[in-house]
Amino acid sequence: MALAVQTLDPAVEHQVLSRKVDLIKQIRERELYNQLDEYDPYPFQYRFLETTRECSQTVLCAGNRTGKTKVGAFLAAAALTGRYPDWYPGRRFNGPVVVWAGGVSTESARDIVQAELLGTPGDPAALGTGMIPKDCIIDTQRKPGIPNAMAMTMVRHISGGTSYIYFKAFLTGPEVWMGRSCDLIWLDEEAPREIYTQAVTRTLDKRGMVYMTYTPEAGMTETTAGFFNNLQ
Repeated sequence: MALAVQTLDPAVEHQVLSRKVDLIKQIRERELYNQLDEYDPYPFQYRFLETTRECSQTVLCAGNRTGKTKVGAFLAAAALTGRYPDWYPGRRFNGPVVVWAGGVSTESARDIVQAELLGTPGDPAALGTGMIPKDCIIDTQRKPGIPNAMAMTMVRHISGGTSYIYFKAFLTGPEVWMGRSCDLIWLDEEAPREIYTQAVTRTLDKRGMVYMTYTPEAGMTETTAGFFNNLQ
């Protein structure tokens, strides 16, 4: 019994294969440059996000390498873009926002906070591989004197407006944390009391929010005790 085997025309087969390859590239590119949409929190991260619905000051204390900075970057990116997932349980800002994000030093703010939000510092191809989607990054402004460090980034908001995020460091002193009003301030690592106080002050008139993500390696400091012992 003869078996008839039907094959595609080589030109058609090549076209089908090219479409498959293009589709795979698009999927991989979407995953690479849209970390915000891909984020799936652990239960403790979800609980942290949930607290932001009612609290203007909140903190995530956890061990090293547990995803503290990742969820901190997600929260900032969601506010900057307005692209909140359906599952998101926390506070939602109604329009474009002004965000400050900081770490201990300018270098650590660059290597940790900036990297989580924008991608690997110094690699042009990596811009947009952080938590802020590539198609939302309008422009960046470098920080003078610090290689590959950003001072500010303009972010496209879903409303059509523009959000702004400024990168700061604790070691530059509380004076740098004075001035304009902010909607949201993210402190990655425990901030000195004078820095934390300034951060809270900056958000008062906008009824904004301050949050910290850190491992309490210094023990029960004044700042940490304020969350663990003086809850209202």
